Amino acid sequence: MVTIIKNQLLKHLSRFTKNLSPEQISLSALRGSGELQDLTLDEDLLTDLLELPGWLRLTSAKCNRASFRIQWTKLKTVPIVLNLDEVHIALEVCSEPRVMNPSAAGALPVPGKYSYIHKVIDGISVAVNHVQIDFNCDAFTSSVQISRVTVESRTPDGRKGDLRLTRIKCTDTGQLLIFKELEWQSARIEAKAHGAASANLPPLRLLLGNTHCRIVIKKRLSDCAVIASRLAICPEPVAWALTDGQLRAALACAAALAQPVRRATAAATRAKALRKIEEPREQIQSRPSGAAGERDILARVFAKHDVRETSYHLLAPRIDLHLCDDPGLGRSEKPSLSKGGALQVTLISMQADLFPYHKASNDRRHWKGYRESATPHSQWLSQALSSFCTNLLETLDPRPLSTNNKNQVARGEETASNGTSQKPAAEAPQRSASSVPPATTTSQPSPTRTRILQRLGKLMTTCLVLRIDNFTVYKVSTGSKTYEALRPLVNAEKATLPGDAGLLHAELTFFYYPGDDCFPVPAPKLYVQLSPVRVSLDVNSAVWLGAFLPHVAGALAPPRRGAADPDTPPPAPYMDVRMEAIMPKIVLEAGSEHVSQQRDRPKELHVCTARAMLTNVRESPRANTAGTRADLAAILSALRRATPPRGEFPASTEDLDPIHEQFVLHADNLDDVDRGTAISPELLWRENRSVWCARVEPLWADFCGARATNYKPAPLLDATPLTAWLCFNDDLSRIWVVGRTCGLAGLQVNHYQLLFLLRQLERVSEMMAWLAHDASRQPDAEEGSIVVGLVVPAVELTFVLPSNCPGQESSRDLDSVPLDSSSLQDLKMGSEATMAPSIQDRDSGVPPASSVDVLLAQSLPAEEVPPPASPGLNFGGFSTMRRGFNSLVTSIDSALTRDDTRSDAASTASSDSDRYVVVGLAAESPDDADLAFREFEHGRASSAVEVAAEVVERSSSPSDHSVTSSCRRRDVISTSTWRLNNIHVVHQSANGSSRLRLAADDLVSDECTAIPWDEFQNKFSMRARAWTEPAIDEDSELKPRETPNVAARLTRTELSRTLNENGEATGLAPYEELLEARVRDLSLALNMSTALALSEFIEDEVIAPPMPLEVLIENVKVHLVEDRPVRSILSPPPQPLDIDLTTLRVTRASDGVLRLGPPLSTPSTVASPSTPQPNPELDEARAAIDSLNKENEELRKRLLTLSRIADDNRELRAKVEEAAALRQCVHKAQQEAVSLLADKQELLETVRALQEQAGCRGKR
Repeated sequence: MVTIIKNQLLKHLSRFTKNLSPEQISLSALRGSGELQDLTLDEDLLTDLLELPGWLRLTSAKCNRASFRIQWTKLKTVPIVLNLDEVHIALEVCSEPRVMNPSAAGALPVPGKYSYIHKVIDGISVAVNHVQIDFNCDAFTSSVQISRVTVESRTPDGRKGDLRLTRIKCTDTGQLLIFKELEWQSARIEAKAHGAASANLPPLRLLLGNTHCRIVIKKRLSDCAVIASRLAICPEPVAWALTDGQLRAALACAAALAQPVRRATAAATRAKALRKIEEPREQIQSRPSGAAGERDILARVFAKHDVRETSYHLLAPRIDLHLCDDPGLGRSEKPSLSKGGALQVTLISMQADLFPYHKASNDRRHWKGYRESATPHSQWLSQALSSFCTNLLETLDPRPLSTNNKNQVARGEETASNGTSQKPAAEAPQRSASSVPPATTTSQPSPTRTRILQRLGKLMTTCLVLRIDNFTVYKVSTGSKTYEALRPLVNAEKATLPGDAGLLHAELTFFYYPGDDCFPVPAPKLYVQLSPVRVSLDVNSAVWLGAFLPHVAGALAPPRRGAADPDTPPPAPYMDVRMEAIMPKIVLEAGSEHVSQQRDRPKELHVCTARAMLTNVRESPRANTAGTRADLAAILSALRRATPPRGEFPASTEDLDPIHEQFVLHADNLDDVDRGTAISPELLWRENRSVWCARVEPLWADFCGARATNYKPAPLLDATPLTAWLCFNDDLSRIWVVGRTCGLAGLQVNHYQLLFLLRQLERVSEMMAWLAHDASRQPDAEEGSIVVGLVVPAVELTFVLPSNCPGQESSRDLDSVPLDSSSLQDLKMGSEATMAPSIQDRDSGVPPASSVDVLLAQSLPAEEVPPPASPGLNFGGFSTMRRGFNSLVTSIDSALTRDDTRSDAASTASSDSDRYVVVGLAAESPDDADLAFREFEHGRASSAVEVAAEVVERSSSPSDHSVTSSCRRRDVISTSTWRLNNIHVVHQSANGSSRLRLAADDLVSDECTAIPWDEFQNKFSMRARAWTEPAIDEDSELKPRETPNVAARLTRTELSRTLNENGEATGLAPYEELLEARVRDLSLALNMSTALALSEFIEDEVIAPPMPLEVLIENVKVHLVEDRPVRSILSPPPQPLDIDLTTLRVTRASDGVLRLGPPLSTPSTVASPSTPQPNPELDEARAAIDSLNKENEELRKRLLTLSRIADDNRELRAKVEEAAALRQCVHKAQQEAVSLLADKQELLETVRALQEQAGCRGKR
């Protein structure tokens, strides 16, 4: 008996093993146990049987001992257990996609109907003590060691149980669901890159703890074929520490695998998608709604757990990543970072989903955890697919549309709309039937368009979705002796979002056709949405990242393509990108210079926006918004109008023009990519994607943390929309930016806020200097440049000064903050709401508002503790009571639903096996179909409770909106407002020097000697709304700008670095600065008190080295009014002072000596290109410049004419399209008229024939 069984095992196992003998097998048939030793598997056969990816090949597979246990009497309920001791596997990377071995086809199982033996095989449990996987590649070698691996069958809710509960069979569709779980105790991954470029890279080592993999397999009962599957990997919280060398090694390994994986995966995906398209789709048979029974329950359970398409998921509850820098180019030379630093990144509830075989016409409602209604990019994707369908039809078959073709185009666009329609799928046949034209129409559909629409119906997508519920990037920690708690550099502000909203949502979508169909597809699309985050500006962290990231990214640098073009970088991938940030906030924090006794001094500056967007896809020309080519053309036109005449101050011959040629071509739609006329997937990828548009709608800035404002925000910049356009060369070394603000930009600042801004400016200057220094140390560093041009229609800068009125002293004490009448009603409502806390607050463990106030007070220093809020100003009780009531109603509904389901399940209980399975699945099935996603959502819900506590804490803080609305300041201040119009700002940085140029017109001042602080704030916010930009007529378009009233230029030149005793350059390179300005044709009026207050206003707290400057004043009149009180009653009234400055030159050198004199007679003490010197060559140059200016004006007029012609051409194209549509309508009407005439003629002939027959009968 044993010999017969051994021979049968040898017969079957010899096909998969090498040199297997009977001595290696020991059996006990009656006990159902056996053991095999020293197994060597056939690697070529297993490579194909296991369906390994096409870029992998199995070179060796060995097992030292394998044992199995079979319970013959319980095969239906208890699985066969297979235990493996040690398994050694060797893999290698194939440079070309692997071809299937012909001998493997004979070893494949013959397709047959799903039977009892398949149930037994599908229920086998496998346990492996140790797995060793060696991975070999040309660029690296790696090994993976996994311990305690188990593969078991589980119930749909993830529990161990009867084997009959691990499968769900639906006889209506002829399909079967199998539930498995793969688990390992620990995994160790090691990789070592080798080669000339990776000789000094350290090995990469990663550790993984206990990990669960939930697997759902969907089979067809007729032939046991796998239709779809779902794999969800759920690791425990992971903590990794990586140096820059290890990251470079990891990126080098990934870069080596990228090309073979991409080729093999693309071919395999298209082949598998072709099989999925050809598979017949079985639909569940419809039954009457009142039918009940076990088949209906089983069908509902099957539909609940159904896997509609193959997907792979990674559900990571927490990942802590610690990045450290090694000595070398990856470490900054900044003294505070010279000993190294570390950066910690924490990711909470990260979910990565891959859907490789999703049909473009299907919806995404069945994707686990995917909220299609919460992702605003669905409309963007739908519009892009609809536009692609229309362009493809117009390109391949540009003849006029008939009635049937229009209907087919509409149906094709609806098919490619990504399933965003909210109508059920059952209505689709009705819509199609209703859209069919009547039989009387004589026009026939185009066969070409019919074939195109058929191909578009097979369009598939591979979609990668990344969602992160929360993440925190901490500031860089250095090796200093003093211990400092980690402070966040980038963190989420979840208090401003709903509880179920994630922080980061990213989608990458690729399009393809099944099989080897070479047909045009839409361009790949990347969408990223970032919810509210707070980004703190930290100098050490920014400098550390500036040295760390470029050094790590150098591992991804592509190899040189050849000796003919060694410096030519590869072309950038063509992709549609759209990135949005909702309510981001950039925070500039005060440093150690903050003085708590200065009540007006802020602690932070918040730069905020409601939405920021960056995209390289143009909006529709019909949309009257920013982001269109017309908007870019308008910005370029505004820049040209505001640009000062070339050759005049503040411009010079070395200046770079911010208007790059790429902008002009893109605005006129003349930069399309030539793809030829041959049919290819990239046929319609013609629009240039190298020009990016950034929109900030709107932008504002607030000071926070000052005790004088009761810790509430004080505005710096009023809300102003900003639009910018960017373009750069291939290697990103040269960047051009043009931008424009809309409306009036209002600014206000007091003395202590100015001091805060000056200190922040010093930090930013230091940060930029170190970033430039570390960038120059990189081995492949190139001389780059950046040019930024900005146009601002008008700016109002208000200096907030102390009031000069007697008896109106500033009272900033907290006791002097009154409550207005509107806040008294809020106080009453708040006290009533907080008297009865809800049951949900007590059960959830959220601390009450009073305890949160105590904790908040303890966490702040004594001088920084906010004032206690009045009792009753917290509205947390009312909101939580409402949430508790909503959750109570929801729980009642869900309880009723569960009771109905369980009653249906209990009514079908019996001792039969199949019915037992139905009852078990229906009664034990949770609300969520998959345990992995339910546990992941539970983790997100637990973290949401912590966020809720944070929300309560924030609501009790002094910055609460209810407190803000109830506080009023009685400070009386004076203001001095200065307005500039038509502002043109250009900043350029190149070759170690930078220049900032400014030109403005109409400098106007306005004063207010006494005004309450709160009234000024109300008027400040209303001022920008009342301002309107003057209209631009055609004459102004062609007219060059006159010499500006105010012009300035700040030049900064980098010098050579200092050398130490060893002759090595150390530290930052010193620099020279020169400020030049020209003010002309102005008339100003000021009060003497305001002038003195302004002199005190600009006084700095730090003595800085004097900056060399040169100011030329021409035709400036100043009227000073003495408004200060006289000291003696007998003194005469003060008289105004008029100052008329015809020409005056003010210079200051580095020694700090201020020199005044005429512009021509006094030689310049500062080398400046603006100093006029008599020179005949200069006169000739000026004449040449004048002629060039005239030629430029002529060219500008021609360019404007060409732009108008382009606009006329666009209008003509639109009219031609309308005319074509009208001709089609006329043609259709003519055809209908001809048809009607033919029908009329037939009717007349019929009537005539009937009359003749009637006449003949009458004669008879």
